[in-house]
Amino acid sequence: MNAWKITLRKTLRAALGLLVCSIGSYCTIVADVGLAPWDALFMGVSEHLPVSYGTVSVTCGLIVVVVDLLMHEKIGVGMLLDAFMVGKVIDLLRYLDVLAQPTSYVMRVVLMLLGITILCCGLPIYMGAGLCCGPRDALMVGLGKRVRKIPIGVVNMMIFATVVLVTLVLRGPIGIGTLLAVALQGPIMQLVFHITHFEPRDVEQESLIETFRKLFPVHVPDPAAAEDVTRNS
Repeated sequence: MNAWKITLRKTLRAALGLLVCSIGSYCTIVADVGLAPWDALFMGVSEHLPVSYGTVSVTCGLIVVVVDLLMHEKIGVGMLLDAFMVGKVIDLLRYLDVLAQPTSYVMRVVLMLLGITILCCGLPIYMGAGLCCGPRDALMVGLGKRVRKIPIGVVNMMIFATVVLVTLVLRGPIGIGTLLAVALQGPIMQLVFHITHFEPRDVEQESLIETFRKLFPVHVPDPAAAEDVTRNS
């Protein structure tokens, strides 16, 4: 199988995984029982600065990418797909209004938990493609590599707990959904990884430069071989 076919297969796998993650995120939005930890943080920051929620989201995303690079995590096709695909898929699902919000608050909480579970099921699909993770997942993996003895699900809980703590200091919006994400997304993620025998810290990720070199290899002529040709001519 040539490099183009391998890259296409990996890209399709990453896109499929991110599609599943997008569906999960969409379910948590429809549930409307509280913002996700990162979203709550962005909202809290935007309330203290003369900038919009979107600007804070983009700025924080760039900061996370810089932290990822400092931890020697790579930027690859998967990170670009995460940046440009997930939001658009969620926008499309919201536009099509494919899922009605339950009238019962209990069922909305159930939908929130279902969304978290679906999201976690998409992670091993897209992360296992080996084309790099989205900025926040790369942060989780990068920190996880430095504390190998701690399960990756616990690392996720620690990150979420820190984000929520900062949000509380900023008096940002914290709901039951926010707390559910902190308490349950890590364990659910760990369970999914255990069932699928997946460990994201062991996946060899491929950067954009590495992908480009595989698709467009540069053949450097062998000086010795060239010299032999010259002698024989």
